[in-house]
Amino acid sequence: MFLSYITTESDGALTLDQLLRGPLSLSAREAREAKRLGLTVDGAPFFANQRVGAGRTLRIPLAEYDKPLDFSASGDVAVLYEDDALLAVRKPAPLQVHPSPSAPRGADTLEGRVQRYLHSGAHPVHRLDAETTGIVLFAKLPYMQAHIQRQMQTDVFRKEYLAWVCGVPAVPEGVIDAPIDRIAPDSFTRAVLPGGQRAVTRYRVEHICGDVSLVRFFPVTGRTHQLRVHAAHIGHPMLGDMRYCTAESTRLAEKYRAPYHQLSAVRLSLTHPVTGKPLEIACPPDFSVDIAPL
Repeated sequence: MFLSYITTESDGALTLDQLLRGPLSLSAREAREAKRLGLTVDGAPFFANQRVGAGRTLRIPLAEYDKPLDFSASGDVAVLYEDDALLAVRKPAPLQVHPSPSAPRGADTLEGRVQRYLHSGAHPVHRLDAETTGIVLFAKLPYMQAHIQRQMQTDVFRKEYLAWVCGVPAVPEGVIDAPIDRIAPDSFTRAVLPGGQRAVTRYRVEHICGDVSLVRFFPVTGRTHQLRVHAAHIGHPMLGDMRYCTAESTRLAEKYRAPYHQLSAVRLSLTHPVTGKPLEIACPPDFSVDIAPL
């Protein structure tokens, strides 16, 4: 794949290297690869230390993923959005996003299903827990992945989730600003702990249905298990969450027959890495329990 870029007046004083590393946001490795693969300016080779000038057309070859492909996954993919750079799919539960100790290479994973669908390499830009459903964005090229992961450090990249939680939050809308850390160095379980990484979540109660509530979460930071830990921290664990649970939430999980936590990624907003335009991807929540109203 090639990335085309027409330089602007503000680019005019930059050398090719400065342009690649600055406005185009290529890493040093990506810039080297682009030049090695035949980058051109107005159809001709160009020296890296030369000023490019305004109104010039760059044709930038982008390297593909070089890791081995895995076509062994058996399931289909539900495509939410696709173009030459990106693919967004809806992840079902319980399915791992990529190979891990609990889902070794060759096991059914979302990454394997996507590679089989594309018949080429692709890499998830972010991940969801196996039991969490909803939007997962894949980059078709390393440049796209790196570009979006840099966006994830800013407020340009935004995610929304819906979850059924136990009980009814006393404050219907608010912000949870509570640091998260492992409960022990070798533990996968997290908790709100002094000295942990800063974690911030905005939330809003959407519906109340007796002893459970449908809550919309807006994570500001992206810590492991952040939404689940924060929900439990304010006294309302996610329905079906057996890791961050109480006696009451366990009872409610049994009542509603929730086999795992009821959390779904429903909206993703970002800037497209090629067009520079806003991109919003949405999908309905996918819960394993049937609770009205929705």
